[in-house]
Amino acid sequence: MQDTPPFQVESLTPEPGAARLVLTGELDFTTAGDASAEVAKTLAEGVGVLELDLSGLKFIDSSGMAVVMNAYRDAEERGTAFRIVALTPYLRHLIEVVALDDVLDLPA
Repeated sequence: MQDTPPFQVESLTPEPGAARLVLTGELDFTTAGDASAEVAKTLAEGVGVLELDLSGLKFIDSSGMAVVMNAYRDAEERGTAFRIVALTPYLRHLIEVVALDDVLDLPA
């Protein structure tokens, strides 16, 4: 059996008016609710910029991708800038395969 790090969301303030959520572990159907709740809480605080750092994710499934897309949509609806600031090559490839790189602004 493979050891999987527990899912965690760390909230940082990289600059005034911005919030960065650093996601680590596996973002799947069992952890999507926790991630969504943290996104909702952060957006309710009225931040001007919501950043997601996905570089610590070891796995993401369709539920996890829905969390990312819902975060983007919810931020847009509130007039909050949304950016992904870090991700793994695996996640970059996945986002490109499903053509979400046309919607999401990915880091270089």
